[in-house]
Formats: sequence, structure tokens, C-alpha cells
Amino acid sequence: MKKAALVLLLSMFIPGLFSQTKAPANQKTHVSKNMALEFNAGYSMVLGNYGNSDTTNSKSGFAKGGWMVQFTFDWMGKRNFGLAFQYAFQSNPLNKSVAGYVPSGMNFPLGTGSWSNHYLMAGPVFLKSFNKLSLDVKILGGVILASSSNFNITNPTDSAHPQNVHGFGTGFAYQLSAGIGYAISEHFTLKFNLGISGGWPGKEKQYGAQLTGYVEYIDPVTGIKYFKPVYSAPREYTIKKVVTTLNPSLGLIFRF
Repeated sequence: MKKAALVLLLSMFIPGLFSQTKAPANQKTHVSKNMALEFNAGYSMVLGNYGNSDTTNSKSGFAKGGWMVQFTFDWMGKRNFGLAFQYAFQSNPLNKSVAGYVPSGMNFPLGTGSWSNHYLMAGPVFLKSFNKLSLDVKILGGVILASSSNFNITNPTDSAHPQNVHGFGTGFAYQLSAGIGYAISEHFTLKFNLGISGGWPGKEKQYGAQLTGYVEYIDPVTGIKYFKPVYSAPREYTIKKVVTTLNPSLGLIFRF
């Protein structure tokens, strides 16, 4: 009788134990995806002084519409807020109408090259999902490295054979953007993004008086002839530009 009662008790307890420790085979556990990689590519529309072709304005960038690509890493925290880290590259050709323009203090024209801008930025991101749709907003800040003939200068140390020194400008950069995404799978989302990017790249360079050669000189009193050193005039360059663009783009997000 005791053995029968023990067997009955075990038969009731053991199935209950397994039902608590083992989930059904068809039950999927939810894994929160709080990280994402983004790629966006699109148009770079010039605004303000960046696209100005007025040669009397020292901040004119003489740029035309071009393209821009962005690579972004998003790390999401709680309550739909997180941090975004972004690298972006931007290319805008120069307006051909100013190809022959020689900036003040230079010896060479702008030419027909392009602006090549590198951005490295970080900042807060807000991301909210609505079933298959998602909305994200970013406010980013960082640095811009701008390469353009606008930052070329003339080396004055050799007045007979002046040299064109290629350069770049650096400064603070920013981006304000908003995007709408549509999830095509568990990990991938197609996205339309609209942002305003810009920065204040600048360059400063000083050339002190340097020995450029010698000229023959005869002292009017003693009549002694000797060679007199010749020095270049000191020169200082200060170039400041403003980059502002509107960037509509399409992209792909991978969440993990």
C-alpha cells in the first residue's frame, strides 16, 4: 500500500518538474537587438556659401551638387535612446565658371577639381519601432577634413618660381538627420534618410622671411663689390570656408 502511494506521488510530481524546466520546442525566445550597422548613399545638395560663386565673398565655396555616403554604428540603450558613431564621405565638384579664378594672394587658379570632405562624428540617436516601420533621429557632432583647391596656397619663398602648395581645411562638423525604415526581415531594414550636414573648415599658414638668393652690390662709398642677401617678404594665409548640404539618401540597416 505504501509502495503504491509512493509511485502515485512520483507520477504526479515528475511531469510537473519537466514542464517547468523545458520550454516547448516551437516556442521562440525574444532577443533584444540593441546594435545596428547602417549604410546610406545619396545626393549632396549645396546650400549657402558652400555653393556661392561670388568671387568677392571670401567664404564662397564654388561647389555644385554631388554625392555622399555614410557608415553608422548605433548602440541603443533604454527608452529608445542610444549613441551613434558615423563616418561620412562627401564629394562636390567645383563650378566650371570659376575654373580660371585666382584667389587673392595666390598665383594659381582654382581649376576644375572637387571638394572631398571626410566627416567623423558621434552623438545621441532616438529610434522607435512601430511593427515593420521605424523612425530614427540623430544629432551628431565632430570634425571635418576638407580637401579642395580652395585651400591651396602659394609658397612665396621663390618669387621667380612660385610653388602651388596643396592643402586641406579642418574644423567642427555637425549633422541633423531623420529617417524612416521598413523592416524586410528580422535583421534587415530599408531606410530613407534626410539630413543636413555641414562644418567650418579652415586653414592658417605663415611664411616668415626666408633667404631666396643673393644680388651683386657695390658700396657707393668704398667701391667694394660683394653679394647682398635677398629675403622674401613674410606672408600669412587665413582661409575660412563654410560647408552646408542637404542630403536625401537611401540605405540599409543590419540589426543584431
